[in-house]
Amino acid sequence: MDYRQVSKYLDDCLIFGIKPGLIRVEKILKFLGSPHKNVDFIHIVGTNGKTSTAKMTASILSHHGIRTGYHISPHISSYTERIWICGKEVPEKKFAGVFNRIYPYISRVNKMDLGGPITQFEIICAMAFKLAEDEGIEVMVLEAGMGGRWDATNIADSKVVGLTGVSLEHTEMLGDSIEKITSEKVEVIKKGAMVATTSSSREVLKILKRKVKNTGSRLFLYGKDFTIQKKVDLGLKGCLLDIKGINGSYSNLGLKLLGQYQSLNLSLAVVLSELYLETKKRTIIEKKLQESISHMTVRGRFEIIRKRPLVITDSSHNPEGIENFAHDIVRYFGDKRKIIIFAVLKDKDYEKMIEAIIKVSDILILTSSKSSRSLNADRVLRATKEKIKRLERACHRPDKVYRIDTIRNSIKFALKISERNDIICITGSIANLEYIIK
Repeated sequence: MDYRQVSKYLDDCLIFGIKPGLIRVEKILKFLGSPHKNVDFIHIVGTNGKTSTAKMTASILSHHGIRTGYHISPHISSYTERIWICGKEVPEKKFAGVFNRIYPYISRVNKMDLGGPITQFEIICAMAFKLAEDEGIEVMVLEAGMGGRWDATNIADSKVVGLTGVSLEHTEMLGDSIEKITSEKVEVIKKGAMVATTSSSREVLKILKRKVKNTGSRLFLYGKDFTIQKKVDLGLKGCLLDIKGINGSYSNLGLKLLGQYQSLNLSLAVVLSELYLETKKRTIIEKKLQESISHMTVRGRFEIIRKRPLVITDSSHNPEGIENFAHDIVRYFGDKRKIIIFAVLKDKDYEKMIEAIIKVSDILILTSSKSSRSLNADRVLRATKEKIKRLERACHRPDKVYRIDTIRNSIKFALKISERNDIICITGSIANLEYIIK
């Protein structure tokens, strides 16, 4: 298959749904000769910030001469975004090539009685492990897809683990409390691991500390073992940071990524990099650290993709992420008219997300993404109207609310009605967004 055909195959695999468990990925990797046994891993779990932290960590290590890769999810516009090898996203031809090499084993697994066919996420995870081996990758940074215990990425035995923080998500699979969800996420911590977290939640830290003790691991806490010593806000140019790590302090780090949470993600990435380099008896070089983040971009994370009018994509796909987005959009653009395009998945707490979006929207466009999990735009509209009725009169509300069938058509409509100084934001569950703005 060529890349287009592979993408179609992977799209179609979504019908198999999400199946927590390691049995299918374990079987296909065994057929492939267990490529994951020949690579070191850094595992990142948490509710938000995983992708940014993974990309920062991989970039830092790559700039220190370590052959580094990452595997993240989901993607915004192309499956190739999910696998990065030594500074570059895997090319379409190579992506298709590794898929074709493992396809016979996909078919073999699908013929077995292993709880159904192998899922899209499991296939791409196996591809990432195989590519890491083929490319001689020394360490691969893994972003957990869902939870931790039964996530396909947990087949890896990670030397270093990062936890960004925990809030309620995927409650039908992970549990209906912070404690239950944390218990699932910390299962990526294996014997003798080195663990760092930016979480300050008492409930989270209690469970994390117990897991660290039971596995004989080492734990490093934000605010105690590492911290942001100074932050200078540069508006839309990003910020300057002084970070104290566990093995050194780093000054005047220029981070262009927007969003209040990105500085915290960077502090975690610095520590994860320090911990891995420690296994190589090496330390971070401040100049290389600065170079590694100076031009860092994370697609779909408060990303400016057009300037006049200003268009931003932000894949905040849960209540905590949307609250961060709402805070940032007001902080950066408080006096501008905001046209917000919003889509959400069925399994999210969309009512809380809608409430946060209503409070910062001047014009609200409700739509659906391509995903089969996306909540129908009509249902989003009904929920929005109900939420607006229940809000207090003093609360900000959109001047107009529209329902449009697709994100593509929503963007076209927003551009049509926008004025030069307006802000257009595309947020929520926007995986598979095609970049159609020129």
